[in-house]
Order: sequence, then C-alpha cells, then structure tokens
Amino acid sequence: MKPSIRRSTSALLASSLLLTIGRGATLPFMTIYLTRKFAMSVEAIGYALTIALTVGVIFSLGFGILADKFDKKRYMLLAIIVFIAGFIVIPLANSIPLVVVFFALINCSYSVFATVLKAWFSDVLSGSEKARIFSLNYSFLNIGWTIGPPVGTFLVMYSLQLPFWLAAISAAIPLVLIQFCVQKQVISDDERKAAPWQPSVLLRDRALFWFTLSGLLASYVGGSFATCISQYVLVIAHDSDFAQKVVSVVLPVNAIVVVSLQYFVGRSITPGNIRPLMAIGTLFFILGLGGFMVSGENLLIWGIAAAVFTIGEIIYAPGEYMLIDNIAPPGMKASYFSAQALGWLGAAFNPMITGIILTTLPAWTLFAIMIAVIIAAWLMILRGMRVTSWGHELNAA
Repeated sequence: MKPSIRRSTSALLASSLLLTIGRGATLPFMTIYLTRKFAMSVEAIGYALTIALTVGVIFSLGFGILADKFDKKRYMLLAIIVFIAGFIVIPLANSIPLVVVFFALINCSYSVFATVLKAWFSDVLSGSEKARIFSLNYSFLNIGWTIGPPVGTFLVMYSLQLPFWLAAISAAIPLVLIQFCVQKQVISDDERKAAPWQPSVLLRDRALFWFTLSGLLASYVGGSFATCISQYVLVIAHDSDFAQKVVSVVLPVNAIVVVSLQYFVGRSITPGNIRPLMAIGTLFFILGLGGFMVSGENLLIWGIAAAVFTIGEIIYAPGEYMLIDNIAPPGMKASYFSAQALGWLGAAFNPMITGIILTTLPAWTLFAIMIAVIIAAWLMILRGMRVTSWGHELNAA
C-alpha cells in the first residue's frame, strides 16, 4: 500500500471511529431521551424514530448516487458538517417534530459518509486489501459502540443533553483529519475504462435487487436491535432504568465480540466460501434471537444471547459488502453501495414495527418474527447468487 493511501486510510478509519463514538453515546438512548423529555409512549416513539430513520435513508440514496460524480473527500466533509449540526440542534429543541427532522439529518449524513467511505475503499484498494480494511473498519465501528454507550450512560446521569454535545465534539475532529490527511479522489485504471455513469443501471440489475432486499430484511433484525431491545424491555419490565441497564450490557458485549473476531472472520470471507458462511451467520442470528426471547430480567442471559447474535452480525456485515462489491461496475461503486443502503430501511422501520408488535401481540412474538425474517433474508441471498450465476463466475475466474 502506498504511503499516501495508507495515511488516507488511517485517517478515514479514525474518523469512522470518532463518528461512531458520538452515535453510540446518543442513538441507543433516543428512546429513553424521548420518554423522559417529552413523555412519549413506546408506540409513539416507534413512529417518530421510524420516520426519522426512513427519511434519512431515502435522502442518503440520492446523495450517495451523486457521489460518483464528485470528489468523495468533499462529500465526506459535507456529510460530517451536517452530522455535527444535527447533534447541536437536538438538545436545544423543545419540539418533537424538530427533533425528528434533525435526527433524520443525522442519519442521512451518517449514511452518506458510510457509503462514500466504502466507495473510496473500493475504488482505491486492491481486492485483498478491501476485505482486510473493511473488516478493520467494522471493528473500529464496534470499538466506537464499546466506548459510546457507557460514556452516554455516564453523561445521562448528569444531563440528557450531554451525550449530544459529546457527539458534536467527537465529530469535529474528523473534519481536521480528512481535510489534511486524506488525498483527493484517486482515479484507478478500472475507472478510466469504466462505462459512463448511468444510475438507470441500478434499476435493471436483478442481483442488486435481491441483495438489497436481503439487506433490508437483515437490517430489520440487526440494524436497530439496541433500540428494539430497549422498547421490548420497557414493555416486559415497565422500567426505563432496567432498559438502560440492558442496553448498557448488550451493546458493549456486541462490540467486544466484534472487535475480537471481526477482523479475522471478515478477512477470511471470499466469493468462494460466502454461501456456507452466510448460512452459518443466519444460524447464529436465530440462536441469539432465541436467547433474547427467554432472557427476561436476567442480565447474564442477555449478555450471552448478545454474544451469539453478534457472531451472525460479524459474518453478515462483510458478506453483504462483498456481495455488492463483486457486482458493482467500476465508476459506479458509490451508486451501488447507496442502493444497498436502502436496505437500512429495515432498521428504520424496526422501531415502528416493534412498537406495533409489542402493543398488539405477546412480547415474545417480536423475536419469533425476527427469526422468520432473517431466514427470508438468507433465502434472498441465495436467489441473488442464482441470478448472477455465482458459482459459474467463480469457476470462470
């Protein structure tokens, strides 16, 4: 790896970590924040968070697609500025609609940053480096989730607003890192030979459709599971303090397992072994969800179930990235990753669906439904592979 690329990659990984620390200190506690400040019900919170997450994902699609036409470095800087602005405004707002709007902006800007970051890595790094750096980035994200929630828990003890100020401050540092350490967009040989930029290609790619649909279902299960769990615990325990304890156990366990294993698991995933590994990941998701179903008020079982659940996550995260990277043509990487990011609508709808389930059905059915959904996500991956003649392409390669 060239020194300039190594320096740029290090700065981007550090930026990803710092942004996630801010997110980890705030996002898991949004349910608690809205409950305490606005006295909102679990169902109302579900609708509010779903609206904010959905708007953020939809707008990030358009901005992410446009990133293929502009310098990715500037795009990331702009996304971070919007991210900071959202965290500054929310603690000052006394209106629920205003909080929802700026929470949507936070999620949109973070999604754009994450999409453009992946596209930058995909454009600049070689095949072997991509798997290694992406897994390293995912590990850094979870280090952020390890640090953020405990810090957020500590700050909430003094003020509900403090986690938001921390998020704004921690996001300001990446502005400096990216501005001075990240080189401008590098045009690779593949990009010089690439076909003209045509977003309409996204609508015709059936493999992208199935992989994105799979991501939609998988993100419903894993993308907002901390918020989902806090809603679930609020219903079964009727205690926001216990919900806070569960979140403070589940998220660090999730992050520790990822930090310990993600790099080694992620770098070992190849187009040749991704099919059986995604099946194994699905199995661990199912076992973890079963554990959540029987955890009740036992924090130890919550922690064990979170660890098992996370094994599925550390397989799915790089696996989904590899599925898209292998079908995205040169010059269209950001567009394809933006389309894949539509899958995060699953995470966006999770709070609303969770609220509906918890108010209309027995609480345990929440995780039973998630088990059915992750099985469907796995079947969508198999369908997408059949569309691309995955095995034939590997043999031809």
